[in-house]
Amino acid sequence: MTGLKRNSALLVCLTALMLFNTWGVTAQNIKVEARLDSNRLLIGDQVGLHLTAIAPAGTLILWPRIPDTIYNNIQVIDRSKTDTSFSEDKKMMTIHQRLVLTSFDSGFYTLPPIPFLYRVPPDTTTRMEETDMVLLNVNTVAVDTTKTIKPIKGPMRAPLTFRDFLPWILALLGVGIIVAGVIYYLRRRRKHAPIFNLIQKTPLKPYEIALNNLEELRGKKIWQTGRYKEYHSELTDILRKYIEECFAVQALESTSDEIMEGLKNTERVTPENLQRLRDILTLADLVKFAKERPAGNENEEKLNEGILFVKETVPAPVQPEPEPENQKTC
Repeated sequence: MTGLKRNSALLVCLTALMLFNTWGVTAQNIKVEARLDSNRLLIGDQVGLHLTAIAPAGTLILWPRIPDTIYNNIQVIDRSKTDTSFSEDKKMMTIHQRLVLTSFDSGFYTLPPIPFLYRVPPDTTTRMEETDMVLLNVNTVAVDTTKTIKPIKGPMRAPLTFRDFLPWILALLGVGIIVAGVIYYLRRRRKHAPIFNLIQKTPLKPYEIALNNLEELRGKKIWQTGRYKEYHSELTDILRKYIEECFAVQALESTSDEIMEGLKNTERVTPENLQRLRDILTLADLVKFAKERPAGNENEEKLNEGILFVKETVPAPVQPEPEPENQKTC
């Protein structure tokens, strides 16, 4: 029984020793470093400070936060993001960050060790590794006192470019446009001519207006939404206005029968055209007063018949009278 207890105690001691050795190997594999690009710095210049940590993959490292000002003399003006890389066997990782330092006070400075806190899972113990001290010598500009002090040079004049002349060019161009505009205005006023010659559009003829309005009516798709009364009212209004402007018939204020009676003796309106117009007006009256709902093809058919009525009653173009042979044209 005593031998069993002795063996158990020996086993516990061996296990503890193995764990201690394992931690020691792991701790030895963690390496932190702080390195300057150069230990000498001219006042006002910049130097890079490299922080590096090499540790087994999976190690949790609390990256140190360097303040913006060190010793009130060394300033951190820029810092990169931490960059992590791994070895080929993925067992070791390297974390790196670069800080940019500057100083405007000469002197010999010692940067203290920078602590790195880390933890190696599954061990929950937080441990620390520190970098070595870093030395930085900030020098001033050497002045040769044997030479005489030279006077301060004045500011050098930069060569002129096109951009320098551009405001003057634009100003002269603007003045030229204003002067030209004033001269043009005075000359037109002296001739009693309008300042601007507006291009007058040729007015459309009644049949052109009617055809355009009929095509617009087709595009509105009014009867497709069930508004039959509105559709046929607009259709007949277009035709009535066309008839009133092309023929001596008061179509806008007349009934359908009065319109047909007024067009009966018109040469350009054939019996077929009269019958076509009668069908359009009759269906429109039924829709407006008897609330009839025409079939879909009837609505489209009456619009096409209205277009055909306008096209077939267009007045023939007036032929110019022949000029005498002895009269010359301009």
